[in-house]
Amino acid sequence: MSKPRRTTASDTLAIKLKVLAREKEEVRRKLVISAKEKENVRRKLMVTAKKLRLKASQLAVTAKEKEHVRRKLVVTAKEKESIRRTLVVTAKEKENVRRKLMVTAKKLHDKAAQLAVTAKEKEVVRRTLVETAKKLKISHETLEKKVLERTKYCEELMAKDEAILASIGDGLIATDKSGRILLVNKAFERLLGWKETEARGRFLSKILPMFDANGTIISEAQSLVTKVLKERSMTTSTGTIFYKRKDGTLFPVAITVAPIFIGKELMGAVKVFRDITKEKEIDKARSEFMAIASHQLRTPLTAIRWALSSLKRENLPEELKSMLHTAHETSTQMAVTIRRMLMISYLEESATEPEMTQVDLKAVLEKVVRLHDAHRQRNGLEIEVLCSENLLPETDEQLLIEILDNLLSNAYKYTPRGGNVKLRATLQGEMIRIDVADTGYGIPKEEQRKIPKKFFRASNIASPAASGTGIGLYMVYNIVRLIGGTISFVSVENKGTTFTLLFPS
Repeated sequence: MSKPRRTTASDTLAIKLKVLAREKEEVRRKLVISAKEKENVRRKLMVTAKKLRLKASQLAVTAKEKEHVRRKLVVTAKEKESIRRTLVVTAKEKENVRRKLMVTAKKLHDKAAQLAVTAKEKEVVRRTLVETAKKLKISHETLEKKVLERTKYCEELMAKDEAILASIGDGLIATDKSGRILLVNKAFERLLGWKETEARGRFLSKILPMFDANGTIISEAQSLVTKVLKERSMTTSTGTIFYKRKDGTLFPVAITVAPIFIGKELMGAVKVFRDITKEKEIDKARSEFMAIASHQLRTPLTAIRWALSSLKRENLPEELKSMLHTAHETSTQMAVTIRRMLMISYLEESATEPEMTQVDLKAVLEKVVRLHDAHRQRNGLEIEVLCSENLLPETDEQLLIEILDNLLSNAYKYTPRGGNVKLRATLQGEMIRIDVADTGYGIPKEEQRKIPKKFFRASNIASPAASGTGIGLYMVYNIVRLIGGTISFVSVENKGTTFTLLFPS
C-alpha cells in the first residue's frame, strides 16, 4: 500500500487559484454573454430609439395638430361654457317656471278636486231641485185650487161682513194710524149725513169734530182716537160728547174706540158711536123729577127732624128714647140721600161749576174725619190720617168734601167692627193723591166694573146691617170729573178696598 501524499501550502494555493480562475472564467463567459445580450439590447434600443424618434416626430406633428385641435376645443369650450351658462340661466328660469307650473298644477288639481266635489254637490242639488220642482208643481196646482177656494170663501166672508156692517145700528168708523178714514158703515151715513165716498181718505177730526156739553170743540190731541193710538188700548167716552151732522146740527153720542192690530203691529183704530138723544131726554126727565121730588121732600123732612130733635131733649123712657134715636138717624140719612139726589141732578144737567179756591188739604181731611167720628166710635173702628205738610191745592173745597165724605162714609159702613181705615194725602208730580183704604168686606171681582153705575150695591154687602142707596159713588165719579180729576180703586173680597183720588194741584 502506498503512502499518502503530503499536501503543501503551495498546492493548496494552487488549488484555490485554479478554483478562482475557473470562477472568473465563468464570470467572464457570463459577462461575454451579458455583453452580447446588452449589445443586442443596445441594438434593439437603437432601433427602438429610431422608432421613438420617428414616433416623436409623428407625435410632434400630432401634438401640433392636437394643439390646433386643443385651441379649437378651447374656443369651443368657451363657447360651450357661454352656452352652458346661458343654459344654466335658462335651466333656472325653466326650474322656476317648472315650480310655478307645479304649484299651478297643484292648484288646478285641487280646483279640479273641488270642482269635482262641487259638481257632485250640484248634481245632488240638481236632482233635489228636480224633485222639488215636481213637488212645487204639485203644490202649485194644489195651492191654486186652495187659493180659488179661499178667494171664494173670502168673498163670502166679505159679503157677510158688509151685510153685518150694514145691519149694525151704531155708527162705525175705521181709521189708519194718522187718523184718516178707511171705512164707514151705513149707520154712519144715516146718523151724520156724510156719504162713504165723501168721508173716505179724509181726516176724522176734519169731517167729524167733537164738542163738549158747553159747545166747545174738543181738540184732536184730546180726542179718543188719539188717546187709543197713543195708549194702544180700548177706551169709552165718559162725559157728554156731541157730534155735528153735515147739516150743522149737534146730537149727543156715546163712543167706544179700540185699536186695530195685525199681529203686534198697530194699524189704526175703530170707533163705534150711537145717538143717545133719547137717553139724555130720559135722564133729564128723571133728574128733573128727582130735583122736584127732593125739593118737595126737604120741607117736611126738615120739620120732622126738628120735631125729633126737640123730643130727644125731653125726659122720656129709654124705650122711647131708642125709638127717637133710630127715627132721627133715619131722617138724617134721608136728608143726606135727598142732598145727594139734588147734587146728582145738578151734575147731570151740568148746572154746577166748580168754585176754584186755595184749599188747606190737611184741614179738610180733619174736618171730614170729625164729621164721622160718632159713626167710627160706635162701630169700634181705628182711623189713621197721613197728610204731607203745606198741601194747598186750587180746587172746589165743597165738592172735595163731598167726595171725601162719601168715600170715608163707605169705608166706615162696609168695614166690620175692630177694622182699620187709613186716609193718606200726598203730592204726586203735579197732582194731589188721596188714598182711602179700609180692611172691610171688599168688592167681588166680577162686580167691580159696575161700581160707577147709579143705584148699584155689591152683593156681599147688600144687607140691613149696611144700609145704602147706591148713588154715593155714582155722585163721586161725576164730581171727580167735574174738578178735572180721576178716581180708581183696588179691592180684594174679605180683605179690603183702596180708593185713589187724583186731581190737579
